[in-house]
Amino acid sequence: MHIDQTNEELATIIALLNGSQAIINDSIELATYPDIVNNPLYIRAIITLGQALYYDRNLANGQPKAVILMVDHLNAICLSKGADKDGPK
Repeated sequence: MHIDQTNEELATIIALLNGSQAIINDSIELATYPDIVNNPLYIRAIITLGQALYYDRNLANGQPKAVILMVDHLNAICLSKGADKDGPK
């Protein structure tokens, strides 16, 4: 992103990334596999959503398809790792 490097823009970016992280966290099974935060795809999903929010604060066209795909993959990882952790019952 090519943005002005001002304190106001930095505050906007930080707020959008914090909001993006909250949305991603609420969209995945984070409690099932909290280590997902170390996965590069988790960070990429937050950044991609943050970028989308920067250009379209209301997400008038919905979440980008890339974010939806990343969230699906992250959920699959969380659920499979959570199942591995719990073991067979």
